[in-house]
Amino acid sequence: MTYKPYSSLTASGVSDDRVNNSGSSIFKGTPVRINSSGELDIIDVSVESSITNVVGVAAADILNTLKGATVNSGKIENITTSADFGDTIYISKTGSITNIKPDVGVSGFIIGDFVVMVGVIAKNEATPANKDLIINITIIGQL
Repeated sequence: MTYKPYSSLTASGVSDDRVNNSGSSIFKGTPVRINSSGELDIIDVSVESSITNVVGVAAADILNTLKGATVNSGKIENITTSADFGDTIYISKTGSITNIKPDVGVSGFIIGDFVVMVGVIAKNEATPANKDLIINITIIGQL
């Protein structure tokens, strides 16, 4: 018997398909977690169980109640971000991505919130003006 904790292994990385029952759309490039129902949900950096259940980043927009792919290693190509090439990307207080390193008093972060690095912005190989997110999810610690 072979254990396979993912749906597919692609040139872009390890991918898994899950249902989004968060109550809203999850947009491409958004870090996601598995909730207590086993489905995708938005991350709350103030809740430890939300951080320890991080499973990856949405590979494309995932409408509420539909299934979509998440990537937990590798890259997501052509993401929309104001971050520059080489910027480290973190989970923001709202659960999206940011290139501003979380700290107490910065962008709504408070003592007790968690700092999670998502990855780094790189040039797209085919179209160098476009940005890719190289994923390397790491829980840095708690503020």
